[in-house]
Formats: sequence, C-alpha cells, structure tokens
Amino acid sequence: MTLRTFRSSVASLAVAVSLAFAASAARAEPIILSSGHTDIFEAEYELHEGVPELHLGVHSGEDPGTHYEPGDVILQVKNSAYASTSGLPTAITEILGANAWILPADLEQAAVLGVLEAGVKRVGFPNTNPVTYTMLSAGASNPGNFALYSSTNVLRLSATGSAVGTSSFSTSTGHVHYNWGFSAPGIYEFTMQASYTDPVEGPLLSPAEVYTFQVVPEPSTWAMAGAAAIGVILLGRRRR
Repeated sequence: MTLRTFRSSVASLAVAVSLAFAASAARAEPIILSSGHTDIFEAEYELHEGVPELHLGVHSGEDPGTHYEPGDVILQVKNSAYASTSGLPTAITEILGANAWILPADLEQAAVLGVLEAGVKRVGFPNTNPVTYTMLSAGASNPGNFALYSSTNVLRLSATGSAVGTSSFSTSTGHVHYNWGFSAPGIYEFTMQASYTDPVEGPLLSPAEVYTFQVVPEPSTWAMAGAAAIGVILLGRRRR
C-alpha cells in the first residue's frame, strides 16, 4: 500500500466514522455496550393474548439483567480485542486476515481483555426446537469483513464487506458463546432475523433488526483519522 493510498483510506475512514456517529446522534442517546456479559442475539418467545411471537433483542448483564432493542444499542469492540488469527482454519483467516478484532468465546479471556462477553441466547421457548438466526444483509458501508465462529472454529455467519457469505445458523442450546471477528476498524451494520417452528402455531419469524458494531481502530490510526477529519472540516471552511 502506498502512502497516498494509506492517507486516502484513513481519510475515507474518518468521513465514514463521522457520518456513522452523526447518524447515531440522530437517534435518542444510543446505549454503548463495551464490556461485561452480553447476549447480542437474544431470541425471545413471548405470548401476546395467547398468540406466540418471536423477537430479537440484546441482553446485558447476568439474569435478570437489562434488555434492549437492537436499534438502541451500539456494540463496541475495544482495541484490546485485536489479536492474531494464526492457527485458525483457512476458511476463517481468508475472511479476517492475519490479525483481527475478536470478541472471544472464552469468557475468562474476554473478562481479562475487558471486552464484551458476547453470546447468543434463547428465552421462553416451550421446547427444544431449534431457533435459526439469519443475516438478511450487511451494511453497504461496512469497512471490512465479519466472521462469527464457534469455539471449535466452525463458521456460523460471515460477510465480506456488504456481501453476506454464511447467512444462517441454528441452535437448540439455551445459551452459547461464539467468537465475533472483524477485519478492519469502523462501523458495521447487520440486519438479522430469528425464526422458529412453534408446536401449535407453526413457523414464526421475528421482525428484522439492525445491529450496529463499533470496532475501535489502533490508537495511531484513530489519531490519524481524527486529524484527517479535522483537515476535512478546515478545508470545507476555507472553501466557503
């Protein structure tokens, strides 16, 4: 990568991050979750006037904890999550590269790093019929690639930029933790939906929900991005 290309990439990142935060600011005070036990994909089975409904939410903290709508939350991936992908299967390293920001499935490791102890959970279901989690789309402005994979390195979800790769996975387990890997810093969005076959009502679908992840870049890159953003502002002022 040439110096010119690198500067252009940093400037683009600065603009993208600024726009993403501006969009977030337009919403009412987004909640930033950056550490502690968090079930990112929480499928909830609820009865409304006797009719079952399926809902996707975010659960923070140990039970009972706090439940959030996905659209109200920014899930932050701290810089301490940056790690080598050496030893992972080729299918994963081809997505994430040699190094990536990874929220580990190992809860003790996540606690030591001070990052989200990120999981997937199902709540209130009447039986062990599987819940399927489907990625409907990945954001057009996603700065890099994403891989969700198990502790045994089985790929569950993936996206290359805005192109969805592995699009769904199913689980009958009440609670499981995965590795959440991101190849580049910046703001990621994924539209998710849960599905389940109810023993009485048949197939159920949750509303589609948009999840937002903020992957914090390396300090030096972040500083350069900030400088580039300031430069863009000053340049705009000079042209007025």
